[in-house]
Amino acid sequence: MKRMVLASLFAAFLIFADLPTRSPFPGQARVTLSIRDAHGNPTGLRLRVTNAAGEYFPPLGHLPVPDGARRSATDLILGDGGAAPLEVHALVYDGAQIDLPPGTYNFHARKGLEYEFVNQRVEIAKGGEQTVRLPLRKYADFEAKGWYPGDTHMHFPDLNGVRYQMECEGLRVCSLLLLKSGYPNGRPGDGHFQNVEHFTGKLAAVSDAKHFVKVGEEFRHGLLAHLIFQNLKSIVWPVSTGGLRENGARGFDWPLMLHACDDAHKQGALVTWAHWPYPSMEAPMDIALGRVDSLDILTTGNPFEHHPILTDIYKMQGPKAYSTAPIEMYYHYLNCGFRLAVSSGSDKMGLNPPMGSARTYVKTEGALGYDSWIEGIRKGRTFISTYPLLEFSVNGKEAGDTITLAPGKARLKVKAQARSLEAYEVLEILVNGKVVRTVKPAGAKFEASIEDVIEVDSGGWVAARAHGRKMLEYGATWWKMPVFAHTSPVYLDMKGRPAPAAESAALLLDQLEYLERWAESRANFPRPEDRTEALRYVAEAKAIYEKRARE
Repeated sequence: MKRMVLASLFAAFLIFADLPTRSPFPGQARVTLSIRDAHGNPTGLRLRVTNAAGEYFPPLGHLPVPDGARRSATDLILGDGGAAPLEVHALVYDGAQIDLPPGTYNFHARKGLEYEFVNQRVEIAKGGEQTVRLPLRKYADFEAKGWYPGDTHMHFPDLNGVRYQMECEGLRVCSLLLLKSGYPNGRPGDGHFQNVEHFTGKLAAVSDAKHFVKVGEEFRHGLLAHLIFQNLKSIVWPVSTGGLRENGARGFDWPLMLHACDDAHKQGALVTWAHWPYPSMEAPMDIALGRVDSLDILTTGNPFEHHPILTDIYKMQGPKAYSTAPIEMYYHYLNCGFRLAVSSGSDKMGLNPPMGSARTYVKTEGALGYDSWIEGIRKGRTFISTYPLLEFSVNGKEAGDTITLAPGKARLKVKAQARSLEAYEVLEILVNGKVVRTVKPAGAKFEASIEDVIEVDSGGWVAARAHGRKMLEYGATWWKMPVFAHTSPVYLDMKGRPAPAAESAALLLDQLEYLERWAESRANFPRPEDRTEALRYVAEAKAIYEKRARE
C-alpha cells in the first residue's frame, strides 16, 4: 500500500513538472538564483541582468521596462532619463527565477553599503535548468561593532513591501510615514491621507528578530517645516497645516509645528526635521526652544548647495539663511550650542530612489530593536551615509558624547577612518564648522584615515565627514545625491568659553525675524490669541540668540 501511494505521488509530480506553465519558452533556460549572505543564509539583493548589447532581462514577475507609473515593491528605477538613462533593477530573493535565451550575460548585484558589489559574467546554455550563484561577501561589518543601518523616512511601499525591500537593501530599521496632502477645493484644510490605515502605534507585524518596521508620521506645513515623528503611540492631528500642497486651500497655519513637536515628545517620540532644510521658516524657533532631536541632512540633493526647485516650491526667498548651504546651516545651529544629531532617510514615494539611498547608522545600547535604534538617534550616536562608512572618536569618545575641558588651550586626539564602495575625494575633521584636518582616500575601497592631535581654545563640537563630487543617479532633479557621509558631533564643554557664535546667532536672528513678520501680518491663525501665542514663542527664541551673540 505504501509503495502504491509513493508511486502515485511520483506520477503526480511528473505530470505537474511537465505542465507548460512550469517551463520556459522553447530554446530558453530557466535560471534559478542562489543568493546567500556571508553566513550562508538565504537573503535578497538588488539585481540587473543584461546581455552583451546591454539589453535588460527581468526575473519572472518583474518589470521589463522602466515604467514609473507602476506601484511595484519588487522593482527599482535608477537614472535621470537624460545623461543617465533610466534602468530597471529587480529586488529579488534566493530562489527567484529568470528565463534566458542561450548566450553570455552580466549579473550585476548590490546589497546595502557593506557588501562588495557582485559583477558576474555567466554563460547560459540552451534549454533545461541552470542555477546561478551570486556570492555575497562583506568588506566591512559595522553590525558586528554595534552599528545598525536604517531609513527614517518613506511613504512607499506598504508594510509588506517595506519588509521585502529591507532585505534586499541591507537595512535593519525602517519608518513608514503617514501624511496628508490638500485639495484645492472644498472646505478649508480638506485633504487626503496616505498610510493612516497602517498606523497602530505598535511595531508592525512584518517585523522579525532582525528587522524592525513601525509606522510614524510626517507633520507638514509648506512654509514652516516638514517634521518626522518616529515611535509615536497615537497620530498627531491634523497631520498638515497651512494651505496647498500639504493642507487644503485656505487652511489655518495652526497649530504651530512647535505644538506638534510637544505632542510627539509627550508620547516619547523622536522629532526629526525632514529633508533639511526644505522648508525651514520655523526652524530657528523650534530648535532654540529644544523641540527638535535630529536633522535629516541627506534626503534631497547636495548638502553643499541649495536645490533651486525646492527653494522655489517652499518659497525660500528672503533671509540669508535661505541662500546658505544646508550643511552650513546645520553647523550654525551647532555653533549656537544646540545639540542635534544627524539622521537621514530616502523619502521614498515610488520606484525611485532606492530604500536606504541615504541611511542612518545608529550605535545602539544593547540589542537592536526599534526603540533602541530611535534612542540611539536621540543620544546622537549616529552617522549618515550614501556609501562611505565612517569610524570616529575624540579622546576615545564617540559621536554623541561630551568631553569636559578646563578653560584655556586643550589638546585632543582625533581618529577618523572611512572606506567606501563608491568614490569620494576627501575625509575631513571639523571643529566648530571649520575643516582642521584633511586626507585623500586611496585603494580599491577608497580607504582614508586620520589619527592626529588638534588644539582647541573653546568649547563647541568636533565631527568627521567624507565627500566627493560624484553624484549617484537615483532619479532626476533632487533625487541625485552625492557620495557623502557625516558623523554626529562629539561635544566640547569648556566652562565660560563656548564656541564662537556671534555670526551664527546673527544669521539665525535674521531668519527668526522673517518668521516674526510672517506671524504678525500674513499667517492665517484661527483667533487673535493664537497670533499672540506664536509671537511669544518667537520672542523667547530671540532672547536665546541675542544671548548667544553676546557670549
